[in-house]
Amino acid sequence: MQAVPPPPTPAAQPMPVSPYQPAKGFDKTKLAYSFERWLMIGIVLILAATLFAQVVTMWGPPDAPGAEATLDDLSDYQSDLDGYNDLVRVVGSIGTMLQTVGMGLIGYALLRESHSTTSEHTALRVTGMILGVLVVANLAARNLNIL
Repeated sequence: MQAVPPPPTPAAQPMPVSPYQPAKGFDKTKLAYSFERWLMIGIVLILAATLFAQVVTMWGPPDAPGAEATLDDLSDYQSDLDGYNDLVRVVGSIGTMLQTVGMGLIGYALLRESHSTTSEHTALRVTGMILGVLVVANLAARNLNIL
């Protein structure tokens, strides 16, 4: 008489993936705070603002009418000059906003890095904290007028 064979073992089935859990191999640390990321975003915004502010100088102000200009020519020139001044104002405002956001990100990165890092020398952390405070204070006082 033969021995009873053992019951078949179930084949190794993969565990069902929950839709509420990250996928296997997903690395949350890549999405975490990174000093270099915040610093680079701030620098890119400042450079973009600088380039954006130069758009107006590509065309320059409208040409002044000649000596034999008619009243319509002068009216058109005044209209073009007003449009150019409005463009300078709008582009300058957008450039200032981009620079402010970029400097704010750099200040935030400096403050956060100096506060949360424990592996660097204390002097480096204090320097980062001072630079961060100076950047943020400069942004806060940029349009402050005492007079």
